[in-house]
Amino acid sequence: MRFALFAIATLFSLSSAFAAEIREFDIKTIEKLGNELSRVSQTAGSGSTSPVRKRAKQTAIAALRGKLFNIHYDYVVLDDPDGSGFLVYALGATGNPYEAVLAGHFRVTVSADGKRAERVDALSRSLAISKNTPQTAGMYLAQIVSNKPIETLIYTSNLTKMPIAVATPPNGQVWFIENGKITKDEK
Repeated sequence: MRFALFAIATLFSLSSAFAAEIREFDIKTIEKLGNELSRVSQTAGSGSTSPVRKRAKQTAIAALRGKLFNIHYDYVVLDDPDGSGFLVYALGATGNPYEAVLAGHFRVTVSADGKRAERVDALSRSLAISKNTPQTAGMYLAQIVSNKPIETLIYTSNLTKMPIAVATPPNGQVWFIENGKITKDEK
């Protein structure tokens, strides 16, 4: 797996122009959001528990029309960490317990009244589904939309109970995600 990560990191040294295409958060906030996604996605209503939160979900669904990949999406509503409204996540899923969607998720920033989509972030440029077996020990991904891992990778790691290694631009920095935490490979 380390060799695969080295190869991914080398590719990133060649393509650094794509980082920071999305709204970025600091590592502590990314960890908080990813762990909250894991928790709230398992609750009734997935965070759309009041009329304004239900409206925020519907606003996000409308904003994402024509943008989603051809897979099933579950929607989760969280409070925006800046306190100004909501983050609505469209989380890709296949329904197969041996598959994990690593990339293909979306995030919509929605106003506090739930009526206006302020920003749509494609949290990847393509769809990536990991085919796992009971013997799979971990997953890896090259991510080009941000200089840091994104919160949906924490969600996926928590959901599958597997670590994920991710390489990011500009120079193929490698990060490890496990047990709701992000660590940077210092090698």
